[in-house]
Amino acid sequence: MLETSVNTDYNNDLHDWASMEHQICCLAEAGFTHTQWIHDWSDEYMYSKSEMLQAGAVLKHYGVKGHSVHATEGGSRKDYTNANEYLRLAGADLLKNRIDLCTHIGANVMVLHMQLPFREFEKNESNMKDYYRQVYRSFDEIQGYAKAAGVKIALENLLLTPMKYQIDKYERIFDRYDDDFIGLCYDSGHASIMSQDNYYVFLEKYYDRLYATHLQDTDSIAPEKLNDERAVVMADAHRVPFTGVLDWNQIARWVAKAPIDLPADFEVGLKYGEAFESHEEEISLLKDCHERALRFHQMVLDAKASESVCD
Repeated sequence: MLETSVNTDYNNDLHDWASMEHQICCLAEAGFTHTQWIHDWSDEYMYSKSEMLQAGAVLKHYGVKGHSVHATEGGSRKDYTNANEYLRLAGADLLKNRIDLCTHIGANVMVLHMQLPFREFEKNESNMKDYYRQVYRSFDEIQGYAKAAGVKIALENLLLTPMKYQIDKYERIFDRYDDDFIGLCYDSGHASIMSQDNYYVFLEKYYDRLYATHLQDTDSIAPEKLNDERAVVMADAHRVPFTGVLDWNQIARWVAKAPIDLPADFEVGLKYGEAFESHEEEISLLKDCHERALRFHQMVLDAKASESVCD
């Protein structure tokens, strides 16, 4: 059976339960079998146990399986990378909260941003050492918690941070922690913008740690605009796959080699932040996305079969 997964916030990161349930209902109507729970990915919101139970119940009611959770890296009061030890500990608690959410919706992967203050790194080497010391403390503390829950963390490749710092991040983290704990979330759109020499370098280097995806398409960006933060963010279009610069056959081949639990997650924005003209328009756009997800899943299965024949 071909399976498909897309983000719960395909139209907006809504925060009231009626709106979130509406979007999940629409995912089911469009035919999606799985979803990545992304609501509240960018703030410090802590889910209560009853809300986690509700999230699981809503997904079960509509027959959509929880596949992964997009965690939040926190903010000014909860930040697992913070130099202030109290704020760092609060950030670690926030990560544990999202691990708990994973277990309540049946997900086994938690996607996480790890923003790098690279401009501080460039001032002096001690800033980099101080930053990673706090990151290591947080990951050391949550490692046992995540493993006990059966949840892996997938660090996403990001916008704005130069490639040399992103590669260095993965090298450091993967050298320190085993593959039962931390791996990669490949965001194809981010890669198409930041990794212009090779959109697939993260997959080529770390496919054996690929545990999650954010599959989306863009038109990339002119290299001279990479230092323009607004232009970079605007280029992160989150269009449905097969509409931009990416080679989806190549992505499918790497996904086929990876230990990722299929289906791969799409992360798209359908009229993001704008109201749909009608329910019919919303479902039509979701069904188009679903057809693309089916196409991609078949490409992965074909790549697996081809690999098997070659072996």
